[in-house]
Amino acid sequence: MADGQNLTIANTILKNVYGDINEQINNATPALDGIKSTARNITQVGGLGITFVAHTGRNTGIGARGEDELLPDAGQQQYKQGTTGLKSFYGSVRLTGQVMAQASSNYQSFADVTSEEIERIRDDIAKDQNRQVFGDGSGTLAKVAAAVSASTTVTVDSAKYLQIGMRVDFVVSGTGARIAADATQAYYTIATVNKVTNTITVDRAVTITSGQVTTGASLVRSNTTTAGVLNNYGKEWTGFGKIIDDSSTVFGIDPSVTSSWKAFVKDISTSSGTVMTQVTETDMISVVTNIAAEGDKPDVIWCDHGTWNGYWKTLQDRRRFVNKVDLDGGNRGLGFVTEFGDLPLKADFDAPSNKMFFVNSKKINLNTSRGWEWIDEDGSKWKQVPYKDAFVAYLRNYSELSTYRRNTHGLLKGILAVAN
Repeated sequence: MADGQNLTIANTILKNVYGDINEQINNATPALDGIKSTARNITQVGGLGITFVAHTGRNTGIGARGEDELLPDAGQQQYKQGTTGLKSFYGSVRLTGQVMAQASSNYQSFADVTSEEIERIRDDIAKDQNRQVFGDGSGTLAKVAAAVSASTTVTVDSAKYLQIGMRVDFVVSGTGARIAADATQAYYTIATVNKVTNTITVDRAVTITSGQVTTGASLVRSNTTTAGVLNNYGKEWTGFGKIIDDSSTVFGIDPSVTSSWKAFVKDISTSSGTVMTQVTETDMISVVTNIAAEGDKPDVIWCDHGTWNGYWKTLQDRRRFVNKVDLDGGNRGLGFVTEFGDLPLKADFDAPSNKMFFVNSKKINLNTSRGWEWIDEDGSKWKQVPYKDAFVAYLRNYSELSTYRRNTHGLLKGILAVAN
């Protein structure tokens, strides 16, 4: 059993040896590159939330007149208030009492064990938040692609975000209601993942009807038990998948009412989105030009590696030399030249397939009241697990992504990917 001295040493290691955990996590999240972290939009009114003003229209109080005619009526800029709440994120590290007891007797051994756990949870948090940057806030990791009848094997649309050992719920897209036949039971644990066939196996048989597949049966992270549903549905960042869209209401502003509150979206697929098409520079120019027509422009293009390869193939098919742009750290990468400036094309393993996100990173905020930190209001970062000779340390973060100008971003989808 660890004593007070061991806990003091363990707390010191977390504070001093591992430094700024928030900075380490952010540095390992490439899709956040260029996105400004700010607390200026956060308000305490009605609980922690985000309020910002979006510019949605110009001043109409201008006009040409003849001699001695009445001057134009006064006008003003048009604004809409956007609102949303901060999302709550957590991570935890657990050590047994025997390991904790080494804190005073074998400092280096304890530091080595703790270092492994901290580095792993740091990498896991960064990886998951990087995925959320490209998500729509629903927490969807994959969608069920075919009905399942009392089987442990499930076919999904893409297994790229699924991992062995991951705990998941099957839920209805749009409501988050659990839909598996044994929905009163605890979460499912993924046993195997095949990213070639897009199939997984789970720890017990599951039944999902064809009707449920049609309505969008989704997999989300879960800690659900028989005592209650605890999963990620609707609790993740509002990422590019929601922000860079032309039809959905986001942050309380409806684009069907406020027409300027929409990103430019171009779909080059055929057959109702089932057949992907090789991307052309004309397609990409179309996106940038339509965004620029609204008075601004993107500064980076994000896609996955298969889509990046698809653009490379387009360049190879059409000319001998390709454009390159300077990236951070003195590196050079593939770029896209437009009359509005060169855009770096960046590939990210967590970006969805067959899409390019044209992002104005200066118009997206990472709203946070505090960075990632250890929970230690009671004076200790380590808490004893009830009725166990074990201790756990919790990380937390309150944050949300937002944009105050939606029409400065764009999406090109339906792109034919080329395998690595």
